[in-house]
Amino acid sequence: MNNYAETELREGTLFSKKYNDYYSSKKDALSESTYVFLEKNNLILRWLNLPENKDLFTIGEVGFGGGINFLNCCKKWLELDLKNKRLAYFATEKMPLKLDDMKILHGFYESLNAVSNQLLDTYPKLTEGFNLIELFNGKVQLCLIIDDAEIGFSQLIQSKQNSNTSYFESFDCWFLDGFSPNLNPSAWSSNLLKQVARLSSKHTTLSSFSAASKLQKTLAENGFNVSICKGFGGKRSMITASYKDNHNISPYVNPLGWHVEKYTPTRFKKKQNITIIGGGITGCLTAVALKKRGFNITILDQHGDVAIEASGNNRAVLYPRLSAHSSSLADLNMIALQFASNYYKKFWEEECGQQCGVLVLPKSNTEEKIFHNISLRYGRNENFFELLYNKTLKKIAGLNLSAECGLFFPTLGWLSIPKICKNLVKEFDIPIISSKADDLRFIASENSWEILNERKKIVNTAHKLVIANSHAAKVFNETSFLSIKKLRGQISQFESNSFSKNLKCVVCAEGYITPSFENSHVCGATYNHNNDFTYTRQVDHQSNLEKIFKIDSLFHEFSKNLNPEDINGRVGFRGTTRDYLPFTGAVPDFTKMKNDFDYLRDDAKKVTQQTGTYLPNLYVNCGMGSRGLTYAPLCAEILASEISNQIPPIPKRIRLDIHPARFIIRDIKKKRI
Repeated sequence: MNNYAETELREGTLFSKKYNDYYSSKKDALSESTYVFLEKNNLILRWLNLPENKDLFTIGEVGFGGGINFLNCCKKWLELDLKNKRLAYFATEKMPLKLDDMKILHGFYESLNAVSNQLLDTYPKLTEGFNLIELFNGKVQLCLIIDDAEIGFSQLIQSKQNSNTSYFESFDCWFLDGFSPNLNPSAWSSNLLKQVARLSSKHTTLSSFSAASKLQKTLAENGFNVSICKGFGGKRSMITASYKDNHNISPYVNPLGWHVEKYTPTRFKKKQNITIIGGGITGCLTAVALKKRGFNITILDQHGDVAIEASGNNRAVLYPRLSAHSSSLADLNMIALQFASNYYKKFWEEECGQQCGVLVLPKSNTEEKIFHNISLRYGRNENFFELLYNKTLKKIAGLNLSAECGLFFPTLGWLSIPKICKNLVKEFDIPIISSKADDLRFIASENSWEILNERKKIVNTAHKLVIANSHAAKVFNETSFLSIKKLRGQISQFESNSFSKNLKCVVCAEGYITPSFENSHVCGATYNHNNDFTYTRQVDHQSNLEKIFKIDSLFHEFSKNLNPEDINGRVGFRGTTRDYLPFTGAVPDFTKMKNDFDYLRDDAKKVTQQTGTYLPNLYVNCGMGSRGLTYAPLCAEILASEISNQIPPIPKRIRLDIHPARFIIRDIKKKRI
């Protein structure tokens, strides 16, 4: 991770040693924030007059610093109490403040305490790259990008197909608030402002405390109408700007834009009906993310209830899997894990599980070295996880473990997925239709989908449809091309004894075991290929026990005097993909995509302006494998953003690597199809 900022307290505010500048006005940072950014972008009036069909207002900030601008916006936004409206805030910060420094700075502004407390509660879990945080019951979403501003904003998926066609909603407003241009030129560079322009449209405004002539010129070169007005306090002038709709810019889509629809998606209208097929954790969280955005949501599940099949686990572990190297799988795991740990906090408070911490032990000497490298990569994130050694491990676990080291995640634990799903559908008043879904039919004249059961009877109609039924997605013709494998998993539950009750946290290695709860432990899980047995098997219970025995010889004591017939459990069938990444996004038209991109068969590196063809109003969110509890909150947000034409809060590389069309393109290039 980038180093934390080195600061000191000067004249009643924080001072940056690196940039030789103050983080905020020495007189009144809050008043400065209100004047320069809220008032000069006319935010209050714009918020009060948001159109009915616009449920999101998006702000981008260069230079998050102490978060004063963010907190000020949150406070004003929440005071207006705009029904069914949400604030999305994307900010970059190359050198984040330490938590203690953040607390010092916020302490100067008592009026921000209510909003500050929620931010500080999540702030310690920052890592390099994208950090997605949901605040105030979903009314505000912060995407804090710990990186150079140009790099950070360049990773957001393109907001335009070309200069005249909007693909995603653009940013509504920009705050340029880095350290002064002469001290920190990278925060004001021409390349950065090109990224700002790329994410802007005719309604976008911008303001900055700086009035540097070079900044004025660069903004004008990148399509902004620039105005000079009086600065805050004793400062003579500052900049405001608005983006020109007719600015002549080159297309922003990559030359091979297979992820972009050939036809621009229509803007969604309030009260549109969306049906989610599948009532597992993925379906329920997707339903909630869309309900928060103003859609009418229905879940269709063959059981007429939620969390019945693979999501029926009453003690599912929020299992971390990190890597010392960057890859889409590793980076998605980290972003998703952090978002999930905050998302589930309310459910732990509602006693839907235990936030007891998760301890991951190495399975070999090689993995010990990997743990050390992971610790080096994320070394400044000790509040999210920490590399611990033997004596500390014993204290954390409550057992005299023989492992030399382990990664401990204090904010993780286990959860009852059925309780989460039932609480959510009740809280958000989401109806459930009891029916199988065996076929789909698009009605072009109505621009809607019909869902048919096994008797070809229509069971529901919706403007938009989300397939979230795991491996069963393959039963539909429209998604039969998806490479999802059905994988059987069995967990085991057995009675705790006087020794096993000493375990304080979840312990993971080859398998996992939960601490005693209601006088029992849960361990697992098996991965059975080509096995459709729906009942539990003793051989699988034995396999689960052997996995925990391999973690440490002490776990043999857990099974002392245990009768195999007293072991209970359950079976679930996961849906997993070839690359272990989920499928989240619009469903491609397989035949047209295959034909349109057939030229890649002969020249895999050929670049054109070709874009993709997707089935209208049809989406998929599945293939989570054994990571459903971790991936579901983030993937639900990504999909809900896409359906709402909003910029996904995730790096473009990862967004494309979880896209449902990815294997079509890869397989054409490798001549597999």
